[in-house]
Amino acid sequence: MNKVSATDEELALYAQNGCRESFAELVRRYSDSLLYVIRGYTSNRDDAEDLVQETFIKTYRNLQKYQNKYKFSTWLFTIARRLAINHYHHVKRVQQVEKLSEHEKISRETVQDDNSGISLWSLAEKLSLNQYQVLWFKYSEEMSIKDISKVMGKSQVNVKVLLYRARKAMSEQLKTLPKDDVETEL
Repeated sequence: MNKVSATDEELALYAQNGCRESFAELVRRYSDSLLYVIRGYTSNRDDAEDLVQETFIKTYRNLQKYQNKYKFSTWLFTIARRLAINHYHHVKRVQQVEKLSEHEKISRETVQDDNSGISLWSLAEKLSLNQYQVLWFKYSEEMSIKDISKVMGKSQVNVKVLLYRARKAMSEQLKTLPKDDVETEL
């Protein structure tokens, strides 16, 4: 069977049966998407790359638990999100301890743009993490509301509300920019 034309679910089934090439194909398909999603939880790219690797390790170790009647991407993104949340909470606790011990105010990195060639994704990054993720899953990963709700651990109604609010916030941001400055690729 051609691994490139196989569905994610088929590849996961082959990988469950010991086919390492099938799992390697799943890694190839999802590495970039996972990195992009996880990046929202981390303070740097290296941490995000480590979490992507950890996601694939955990996925591989638990592959026998995957049931192919469900979408593989939903299962994978759920694992990634849980690891990223754990990382985020750990880093936040460490920062709080450092803040108390050093008596320093830790400021967040700010992203400045020069209002030239702003992409919709760069505007989306200014939204809350949940709003950004719901947009990413809906438009970049083309996931259904049902699948997004499973990955994010939220009700479908909550996902719809997040999606609505994210779109509305994006619309407000777009109104403040000159039309020539926005790249409309989302």
